[in-house]
Amino acid sequence: MSSTVEVIPTGAALGADVAGFDINAMNEADFAVIRAAWMEHLVLRVRGQDFDDAAQLAFGRGFGPLELSPRALLTGKGWYPDMPEMSRISNIIDKDGKKTGSLGHGDAYWHSDMNYLEEPPMGSMLHAIQATTRGGGETRFCNMYMALETLPSDLRRAIEGKTLKHEKVHSSDGTIWPGLKDPGTDDVRRIPGPIHPMIMTHPETGREVLYLGRRINGYIMGLPVEESNELLDRIWDHATQEEFVWEQSWQTGDMIVWDNRTVMHARNGFGQDDERLMHRLVLKGTQPFYAPLAA
Repeated sequence: MSSTVEVIPTGAALGADVAGFDINAMNEADFAVIRAAWMEHLVLRVRGQDFDDAAQLAFGRGFGPLELSPRALLTGKGWYPDMPEMSRISNIIDKDGKKTGSLGHGDAYWHSDMNYLEEPPMGSMLHAIQATTRGGGETRFCNMYMALETLPSDLRRAIEGKTLKHEKVHSSDGTIWPGLKDPGTDDVRRIPGPIHPMIMTHPETGREVLYLGRRINGYIMGLPVEESNELLDRIWDHATQEEFVWEQSWQTGDMIVWDNRTVMHARNGFGQDDERLMHRLVLKGTQPFYAPLAA
């Protein structure tokens, strides 16, 4: 069986459109082409197709098992009882003044999804059910392969073999996750979270990649706190340079699929009264590891 999938690179440091197929009628050949494009371009966009939650779930499962949404993991109750894997990302407020989704309308800082898990997701897919109409809300992605490859030699030496603790209390917009409490300490060494290698080996490509997770309360194990903060600030400044970035301007119906192991992403804020609704799935991952390349 052959595939009709077209892969159209963005021309930026990462990203490609995938077209020429019907997401409602996928076959193995289509998935093979799309997965290969995903490994090469790190972020894929599906645009101009009409599909529902069931099709998004089926498409996600074509990549692998799905993780529960953060809300379901943390509270035992997801946004949708019949779809515990689906996150509702929205700034819409209901008639009683209650939030109907997570992350609201403000900026979301650079991060990789759910890095606070021992086995962070391998990928994420975000479907725009309703995009903003007055601008804002763009999602930026940065290439962490490229960030590592261009890392100044002194910074590379400084993090070689180092591990980073990933705080598990705050979301990417700085708010505290439902069901969790502020750790109540100014000492990042005492804040809970899993520990992952700063340089990890991609389990599919075998390539080395910089893995930072998110900046809030990150701590390089074994270093004095001041030294850790200074080093992390320098690395974050390097990794998020514009030359490593591609920006997605959302249209209703767009779906973006990204490799959570090789990119970070951030969101521009938008108006609270400009309603937006996104449905997100994350793909189960594995424990990050580092296997140094042979000399």
